[in-house]
Amino acid sequence: MVSLSKDTLIFRSQILRKVREILWRDGFLEVDTPTLKPIVGMEPYLDPFEVRSPSGREKGYLITSPEYSLKQMMAKGMNRIFELAHTYRSGEIGSGFHSKEFLMLELYAKGMDDSSLRRFIETFLRELIFVFGKEDDQKKLSSSEWIRHLSVEEAFLQNVGHGFLREDLLKTIEVKKLSSSPISERIQWPYEDLFFLVFLNLVEPMLGEGIVFLYDYPPECAALAKVVDGVAKRFEIYWDGLELANAFYELSDAKEQRKRFYEEQGLRSKLGKEVFPMDEEFLGSLENGFPDCSGISIGMDRLILRLSGKHGLGEISPYWIEV
Repeated sequence: MVSLSKDTLIFRSQILRKVREILWRDGFLEVDTPTLKPIVGMEPYLDPFEVRSPSGREKGYLITSPEYSLKQMMAKGMNRIFELAHTYRSGEIGSGFHSKEFLMLELYAKGMDDSSLRRFIETFLRELIFVFGKEDDQKKLSSSEWIRHLSVEEAFLQNVGHGFLREDLLKTIEVKKLSSSPISERIQWPYEDLFFLVFLNLVEPMLGEGIVFLYDYPPECAALAKVVDGVAKRFEIYWDGLELANAFYELSDAKEQRKRFYEEQGLRSKLGKEVFPMDEEFLGSLENGFPDCSGISIGMDRLILRLSGKHGLGEISPYWIEV
């Protein structure tokens, strides 16, 4: 374990206590879910740790997120729930902002869409910054420019000069020389690969200082979010360019979810990764009373890092291991 100072350990504890106080005050019930499961999420670009018993007869995976388990609880009639969960992702190394194990705050709220969840989380962050943030950041809370809500289309128009149509992305990749692959290959790429190549190189680095809520993604990047009026109702949060959170207006259509899982299985296969079976128990929960709700996952170690004003996870996280 990284050798953290006594003051840092106390700082972490105080923030976690405050998070619980805020959420309990706002009607959220704290729950706990398994971290070792037989089936994990389907995300093509996330890799779970596989766990086996010494005999080899038992096998499971450490969760990359508690999402499916919490959604199954929502389907049983819960209204507002949260978990501070230990999560694990293989390959999360480099730059001082990644860790194989990290603490995630995940919450779900019945009756909230993505817009109302954004407003709720902004208030949540403001309270944490007011209590624990650096003095400079506390002073910036009164500025209308320091916490911004920006659509993905607006971010593309500001930094690339166009929206996120496939043909525009292909043209930008060619003009900006973002890939050495021949055009004949690039035109066959999945839309998400084109989108994120442009986004990660030309948009994300330009989000600037302060906190940015980036919302309304292309429908091809919906993941587990609803698509409404041609955009995926999801948002991400950045603080001084560092991604902190990912949120969805949750998809409740089991048929559509099964279709997306099938597509993700195909992409994992193309990437040469293990293809996991569909979580039928989770899909069943969507068919049996899953409510209209939104959810968010927040990387607590990164949030604590930004509140502390320090420079890398090695300074604030007990899970960070130097490699």
